[in-house]
Amino acid sequence: MSNKIGKKENIVLVFLKEFIRVRGVVNWSAISFIGFILGMSSLDFSSYMVPLLVFIISTFCILSFTFAINNFFDVDSDRENPRKRQINAIASGKISKQTGVFLNITFIVIPLVVSIFFKLEVFLICALVLAWMGIYSVPPLRLKGRPGMDVLWHFFGFFLLVMWGSSISGSIGLINFLVAISLGIFSCTAQIWNHILDYSFDKSSGTTTFAVWAGLDIAKTTLKILVIIHMIFLIPLILLYSLSYYSTIALLIGGATISLLAVRRKKEVLGSAFYYFPVLFSGVVYLSVVLHHINVLLGESPIGLLSFVGIL
Repeated sequence: MSNKIGKKENIVLVFLKEFIRVRGVVNWSAISFIGFILGMSSLDFSSYMVPLLVFIISTFCILSFTFAINNFFDVDSDRENPRKRQINAIASGKISKQTGVFLNITFIVIPLVVSIFFKLEVFLICALVLAWMGIYSVPPLRLKGRPGMDVLWHFFGFFLLVMWGSSISGSIGLINFLVAISLGIFSCTAQIWNHILDYSFDKSSGTTTFAVWAGLDIAKTTLKILVIIHMIFLIPLILLYSLSYYSTIALLIGGATISLLAVRRKKEVLGSAFYYFPVLFSGVVYLSVVLHHINVLLGESPIGLLSFVGIL
């Protein structure tokens, strides 16, 4: 009896960790949830129970499809990459290709059915997001294998995730677009960093990523340029939202301080302070923007940038 339970638990763990890559699903869902919060026009939680349920079910399926379909079409290269083989259940043989096909179709059908019964415009955006998530991995387009397009895909992917969350909660404004653009640029830096980590395996397996196509040195230079661009695009968020309330200012300063202290512990060669600080600090900025929006919904009066400068 206990052995059967153990096997069932192992199957569940394989599904979560090695088929849909649940950590990635959760992390990307958090990105989309930022959009959901920023799309809220009130704090009347009872009116958002249904939209939240639609968001949770649909987003989980969409992002499970994103990672699972990537595993499905990356079987050959992931078998040769020890770092990837352990998170690809099809490559390791723990899940069959037939099962993979069935599960991926399920991940497509569920969010489409849920969203069409919710709102037509949400259904249309859902279809767009699913299509965009699919063309990264699925031939013949397979943008993952097109140098430069693989990075650009991540920009629009994260942009769409924020818009997706906002569309379900019902409101899209300037704050949504600015956060979506900034997160899109951030995702490009993360993707190139991932390319750099997988460079030797991708090159030996014939996988043509941007780093393999352009070369490691150019990839590292591109990463540094994108990090700078990302920091520049954080400025409007900071000026318009992070400096609007005492609470957002405190969060920004406290988070920046903690980020600097954390970076000092990093010893990686590729500029720990140059790369890791922007990653940590940008998270603080996004949180401060969310806090700004919550303060607005609470009816709190902003202090404004000029008031803050006057205090200094």
